[in-house]
Amino acid sequence: MSALTAPLRRAPSAPQTPRRPHLRVVEEPRERHTLRYALLIIVVLGAAIFGTVALNALAATNSVESRELSGRVAEAEREYASLVADVARLEDPARIREAGLDLGLVPASGGRHLRLERPLPADGAVDESMPVGATTDPLKPVLSVER
Repeated sequence: MSALTAPLRRAPSAPQTPRRPHLRVVEEPRERHTLRYALLIIVVLGAAIFGTVALNALAATNSVESRELSGRVAEAEREYASLVADVARLEDPARIREAGLDLGLVPASGGRHLRLERPLPADGAVDESMPVGATTDPLKPVLSVER
């Protein structure tokens, strides 16, 4: 027996594709514009930061104005409520009666009603005995005009 081993035989496999060569021609590298790219990024980020700061400043300004207007509205509502209370106090019938008595007025004793015997033109009836356009009182046509 011999100590040498026989070489391994490979089983035939599928047809082999041509292998790419290890070496190939390389084109000249493209020029990179890293400075332009960096400047563009800096400008875009600067504009975004400036926009954010500007919007925050506007929001703060509007917030201060809103708070001031809210205070003015609350003050106006308090003043309105005070004026409504003053009007109610001044319209009190007892206060009006006291003010009248202080001025020397006397309370009414009783009411009287007047009854007109002849109708007026404002009532829709015209006296047939008097000619049209003739009046005894020059103010009567002005006073009897329907409103």
